Amino acid sequence: MGVRVMAEPKVRILADVSVETRDKLEDVIKILDITKKDFFDKIIEEYHAKYVRNEN
Repeated sequence: MGVRVMAEPKVRILADVSVETRDKLEDVIKILDITKKDFFDKIIEEYHAKYVRNEN
């Protein structure tokens, strides 16, 4: 039996951004070799640590 590959979950926030911003995101995730989900998880965690938990 083969390994099942899960599809990348949809990042719904992208519905509200410009085409240019989506294109830039595609460039960034290709360069970093990560998924959109991983990108947003990382960014949100960094901002949460800095601005909510006040960790510098």
